[in-house]
Amino acid sequence: MSNKVSRSSALKSPILVSVTRLIRANPVMWAIIVMIIIFSAIEGDAFLSTRNFISILRGFAVTLALALGPTFVILTGRLDISFVGIWMFGNTLAWLLFPHMGYYSLLICPIFGTFIGFLNGIIHAKLKTPAFISTLAMTAVLGYLTTIIRNWLGVISLTVPPPEFAQNWPIPYLPLPFLLALPTIILALYIMFFTKLGTYFCAIGSDEEAVTHMGVNRDKYLILAFTVSGMLTGLGSIAIFVHLGWQAKVLFDLDDVVRGLAAIVLGGTPLSGGMGGPHRTLLGALAYVLIFNGLFLLPGIDPNQLKLYIGALLFVAVIAASKSLKGVIMT
Repeated sequence: MSNKVSRSSALKSPILVSVTRLIRANPVMWAIIVMIIIFSAIEGDAFLSTRNFISILRGFAVTLALALGPTFVILTGRLDISFVGIWMFGNTLAWLLFPHMGYYSLLICPIFGTFIGFLNGIIHAKLKTPAFISTLAMTAVLGYLTTIIRNWLGVISLTVPPPEFAQNWPIPYLPLPFLLALPTIILALYIMFFTKLGTYFCAIGSDEEAVTHMGVNRDKYLILAFTVSGMLTGLGSIAIFVHLGWQAKVLFDLDDVVRGLAAIVLGGTPLSGGMGGPHRTLLGALAYVLIFNGLFLLPGIDPNQLKLYIGALLFVAVIAASKSLKGVIMT
């Protein structure tokens, strides 16, 4: 009798119940668990090695830096593609200011991102331009300006010398880009759960007309969504700058856009908006990195075709995730 009671209490343990609810509310967690099991079984020590663990953390930091900001705009039912342009040109500004400000020049990244995000919000909310088109145009302009600056100055790469502590990083299992991404993660979660912004963003994405009839200033919160997106992207781009070897990226790559959006959708935030949030983007980013690293380590995989395999797998994963989210209440 006592054994039955102990088993029953164990099954009803608050921790176990919480974990069960977490997995049921986040279908992507099943995918993460399954991928870890499959890749560990196939690749063994290669996938479970310290080297791959560090690589996953670095990729996780970069993916989050691209995806956390746009998540807030997607909650409103809009698309913000300007995160790639903010990252590229913000890092370029940091490189330009480095001779005068040293490593403090990196602070220009979140400042610049906030400004561009605010500008995107004004253009969309006040001029009524489609967010996807206007932010895509913004990325094109910023990417072109980055290339112009590099060509004008006649340099091959926009690189700054890393500080001494970065060359001899004392923490073996926690790479610097991952630690630099933590403030972006904390700030994103704070905005979502400890301010009213997340609630208003989701409300606009769920029923924009009802929100307007309730007297909520829709334009104000749309502008704030884009501003938050730009600020978080700029802050996260510091981690990418360090990850790339303390240099700014000068060539636009569509894969960077896909990487950010895939992490958002895989995590359970639909592009139609109204549900999800940065906490789900964390899981989506982890799933994306596990897919990439797992396929990269598979024997016989041609690195030149890796993008094709990842694209096909992501296509299937996004469809599966979308179907599994039907009827699930997202918070």
